[in-house]
Amino acid sequence: MEGMAGAVGQDWITLALGHAAPEDEERGTSTTYSSLKASIRANKGLINPIIVSPQANGRYLVIEGNTRVAIFRALAEEEAPGDWATIPAIVKSELEEKGEHAIRLQAHLVGPRPWRPYAKAKYLYDLYVNQHLSITEILDFCGGTGRRAEIQQYIDAFKDMKEAYVPLAVAAGSPPDYSLFSSFAELQNIKPALARAGVTLQDFAKWVHESKLSPQQTVRQLPRILANPEAKRVFLVHNAREALKVLDQPSSNAIIASSSLEQLATALSVKIRQLNWSELQSLRQERESSSTQALLGCYDELKALADVLGAQVNV
Repeated sequence: MEGMAGAVGQDWITLALGHAAPEDEERGTSTTYSSLKASIRANKGLINPIIVSPQANGRYLVIEGNTRVAIFRALAEEEAPGDWATIPAIVKSELEEKGEHAIRLQAHLVGPRPWRPYAKAKYLYDLYVNQHLSITEILDFCGGTGRRAEIQQYIDAFKDMKEAYVPLAVAAGSPPDYSLFSSFAELQNIKPALARAGVTLQDFAKWVHESKLSPQQTVRQLPRILANPEAKRVFLVHNAREALKVLDQPSSNAIIASSSLEQLATALSVKIRQLNWSELQSLRQERESSSTQALLGCYDELKALADVLGAQVNV
């Protein structure tokens, strides 16, 4: 049985569910390779069959379910209890290539088993650049037009990472860390601001490689950091976390400075609830504004705190 052809081969499959990469914040709530393997081992089989297409050479091309195939092979090698020689499958005969793409995208881009961000971007980039599909065609596979900006961002971010970061990591003698993809996804939102500050894509890739932008959500704070001479100096010497300490000095407003965390959180919640439609649209359209960046930075800190407290945060 064959995996996805071309740029998305067997070595790429486990990356989609995180088995080949270290733990990181990108994993989110998507099913991991290890947890899926444990579930299949416990159930001694599959609940959802894979989807395959018969080929002229008598073999079958796996359209959806490559990870489950890889797990069956691994369990067979481990001689785990159960029958791993065959796998339940739905055979889609006379399926055109575009139909294959539609199945994969519906299952893993907008469906119940999302791939990791880098894996999504790699697949979308392959469709757009190597197979010459238009964004509109890709959107048709996904079932709507609401994801145009997201798909374009994935493709652009993959291109930037591939061109600037990967060669840098390889030249340094270390394997590329694909969990850093989120940094390049965030980059797409602040590119104009960085260009005005004289920052090149190579500069940004170097900062990512040197771990100056960790955690990755600090990327969106770069315009603020670079606009402040002292914060910029601290960033270049240390990292974004240290630079943000320069910007986050105690407020000169005595009421704010003396307020408790509870009071500030309550006040912010009330203020957000009172936003009208025009204010929301302004924040959405002016992503580089200090107000929008301050709110996004606040969200990052709140999410990190919620994670520590064990709260469920829907992103």
